[in-house]
Amino acid sequence: MKKKPAVVFFDLDHTIIGIDSTVSWKYFLVDNGMAPKEDLARADYYWDLYCLGKYPVDELVEFQYREFSGKTIDEIRILASRHFEERIRPHIYSDAQKRINAFSKAGIPTVLVTGTDRYIAEPIAEAMQVSALLATELVLVDGKFTGEYSPPFLLKEGKIKRAEEYCRKLGVLLAETSFFADSVNDIELLAKVGHPVVVNTGEKLLAVAEENSWPVERWVV
Repeated sequence: MKKKPAVVFFDLDHTIIGIDSTVSWKYFLVDNGMAPKEDLARADYYWDLYCLGKYPVDELVEFQYREFSGKTIDEIRILASRHFEERIRPHIYSDAQKRINAFSKAGIPTVLVTGTDRYIAEPIAEAMQVSALLATELVLVDGKFTGEYSPPFLLKEGKIKRAEEYCRKLGVLLAETSFFADSVNDIELLAKVGHPVVVNTGEKLLAVAEENSWPVERWVV
């Protein structure tokens, strides 16, 4: 892609921030007495699976959103704001913020697209001033969370679907966009955009990037 991208998508965890937001959320809940200590080992276990490209979505959802169940949006947003300030803000990659700012200044929409749920991701999107947030949406009944999500879960095909939907609303093609990501779980979306950029990745995605001549960058806090 020689011309400017029509839209620039960014993954969240380990792409624009230096930690995993869902693992961090569980640690935050445990540290504040809102989840059992046993959840720490399970959170790390699911992260290891994710890194291998293996993610049992339904099992993870039950675990990850258990503490959402029965709470209101306002209650979760208060917790999510605390979580962001205490656990996430110190790990924002300054290089990511610079790139987002540069694209925005050039009039190019910047979009955070993540499997993390909307309410954990929202404070991050707001702080980094992206144009839009595409995140996993959670089910509400009578103003309270059920602990379930509304498909698609934004992982692999789900992330591609939401990115394509966003592009259609703007009247552009996914092939006219850019995507910055770090994970093997994003290989399919990286392959579909016109300008894929691999950031802070491990050996497996690095090998794919080198094979396809995708740019590779290292960002720091």
